[in-house]
Order: sequence, then C-alpha cells, then structure tokens
Amino acid sequence: MENDYDVGYCKVPKGSQFKPGQSGNPKGRPRGIKNTLQLLEEISNQKITVFENGKKLKITKKAAMLIQLMNKGAKGDIKAISTLLPILLQNDISEEERQKIVKALSSDDKQIVKTFLENNK
Repeated sequence: MENDYDVGYCKVPKGSQFKPGQSGNPKGRPRGIKNTLQLLEEISNQKITVFENGKKLKITKKAAMLIQLMNKGAKGDIKAISTLLPILLQNDISEEERQKIVKALSSDDKQIVKTFLENNK
C-alpha cells in the first residue's frame, strides 16, 4: 500500500478517520439522563411534612427553605436578608408558595419584613 498521505501530529491515518456520515458517538447520550439543574429542580420540588402551630402541612423543600430563610431574615439576620431580598424583588416564587410563606410568618414577622422592604425601595 502506497502512502500518499502524511501521517503525524494532527494528521490521523485515513483508515482511522470517520467515514462520511458516520458519527463519532453513534449511541449518543442515553435518554432519561438528567443534568444537575434538572436534578436540583426535582429534589427542591419534593414534598415534605412540617408541623406549623400544631398542624401538619405538606410543602415543597424549596418552600421550607424559604420559610426558614424568611424567619431568620425577620429576626434580623443580615445574611438571610441579603439572600432573600433579591428573590423577593424578582418575584421568583409562585403565588402559592408565597402564600404558604406568608401564612408561616407571625404578624410581628410580617410587619418587620414589610417595614424592611418599604425602607429599601
């Protein structure tokens, strides 16, 4: 066989090159494989049971985290406030989740949050 093609750095032998129309990854990515963002979304939307004022509530993990963050912020935790405020300003949470968070706050907590938001407009 006569070699009319240079083989070397960045020059793959003709016999080893992909044929026209042939994929380098014929099977491709398996179906149903989730990326990190999809997994995070799925996990954060899982329901958990919490007890609020002696009542059993089923809420998402995302809502539970926001409730905890809101309670810390209402107590004056600056880290919680600085984390939560952009979320509140973007209206990123659904109305249903917002209502659950509001229900979980005491009237004093609601007043503190309202005052803080009015002062930081």
